Amino acid sequence: MTHRLIPPSEPQGGDVSWWTARVVAAVRWASGTVPGWLIPLLGLVLVVAGCTSSSGPSGHGPPGAQGHEALPGSCTHTITRADDVPAALDAAAAGDTVCFSGGDLGDTDLVMTRSGTADAPITLAADGATVQEVQIKADHVVLQGFTVAGGGGVLLEGAGITARNNTVHDTEQGGITCDPCTDSTIESNTMTHVASNGINITGQRITVHANTISDTVVSRHGGDADGMRFFGSGHRITDNTISDISAEGYRSPPHPDCFQTLDNSKPPTFDVVISGNTCRNVDAQCLIATGDQDGNRAAPDGVPSITFVGNQCANNGAQAVNIRHWPNVVVRQNTFSGPNLTRAVLISQGSTGCTVIGNTTTRDRPTVEVDGSSRPGSHVDNNTPS
Repeated sequence: MTHRLIPPSEPQGGDVSWWTARVVAAVRWASGTVPGWLIPLLGLVLVVAGCTSSSGPSGHGPPGAQGHEALPGSCTHTITRADDVPAALDAAAAGDTVCFSGGDLGDTDLVMTRSGTADAPITLAADGATVQEVQIKADHVVLQGFTVAGGGGVLLEGAGITARNNTVHDTEQGGITCDPCTDSTIESNTMTHVASNGINITGQRITVHANTISDTVVSRHGGDADGMRFFGSGHRITDNTISDISAEGYRSPPHPDCFQTLDNSKPPTFDVVISGNTCRNVDAQCLIATGDQDGNRAAPDGVPSITFVGNQCANNGAQAVNIRHWPNVVVRQNTFSGPNLTRAVLISQGSTGCTVIGNTTTRDRPTVEVDGSSRPGSHVDNNTPS
């Protein structure tokens, strides 16, 4: 008698455990009914199944339908229908993990007002499932693994919020906005073709780490197209990549910058460190800080307002760093290589007490220009060229 192996249909995602069970069962069955030489081939099927199946970045299982990370194994509830979202969010309690999966959520706005605690945050986790917009007005909430498209992006307000491993694209306004936030983290997110800015933070002690921003555009209401805007104190902006923001194709061209702050109706900005970032093919500045309203006067005396250190700037503007009416900026150990630079660092209009040391500018263009009104308290040294 001839026997045929007819396994049931393969599950979605190439589940290794499913293949393991099927092949082991097949080997046991086949050992008494087919020649011995076939058994090693069945073992090879097991190896190939394990090697070719895919799992999410955590390595704990198959990826979700959107090809992103797997859902955590600790889901308190798993939501697949848009109609179930409001009740699930309203019922969430400290320590819960509410998971989202499937293709029925694309028109959904996630509105979260329930708080976790510092020791037991509420986690909202997705496997790449797409929603239209996320609004979190709560404390100690984690947002991870979502695709957000078509709406207002990700809007965060509170303390102890974390947004990580999300993809935001084609929004009507910014990518991720944290305003106001305290002791919060935005890390490892990707923002593409969002309106106005990729990330916008206001508050105290916000960490912005290892995010990727590209192709920001002007919103339908006009305005600018920037990589990142920052306001407040104690922020740490590290190891981000911002690229490919163009001023072309607009009736009224924007002024694209990688990093921007200003003092128009904004809180004082000080003790902000921007380090290890890459800015390339952005049509204006790598960093611009302008205090045209009151010169950031509410910042404390003797404290660096911005420390800009160890960054790679290959922007397309006439300067990489533009400091105007903004005292106490430190620009240190950066590399400037923009194709259109006339100087790398421009410090002007009363930006006193600034330090520019140890920077390198390519193609023998001057590294720093400080106007007369900004020279009191300035320290310029060891730049190449000088």
